[in-house]
Amino acid sequence: MPERFYFDIENGTETICDEEGVEAGSLEEALEEARNVISEMADEVAEDHPGELWMLAVRDVGGSLVGRLPIKK
Repeated sequence: MPERFYFDIENGTETICDEEGVEAGSLEEALEEARNVISEMADEVAEDHPGELWMLAVRDVGGSLVGRLPIKK
């Protein structure tokens, strides 16, 4: 049964919360989707915020942090 996961974008002082989320069959599938999201947005984040470290935080439907991946080129 698919689960819903949310991908928040954060830099330690600012968080952009994902209100929609994505459905995935497992945590591993959700993390793979998170990696795809990162590859799509890494250039834009690096250009708009040079020198800042941004992370993609993966939350489950209960709000628990289940993964954190760096957003980098």
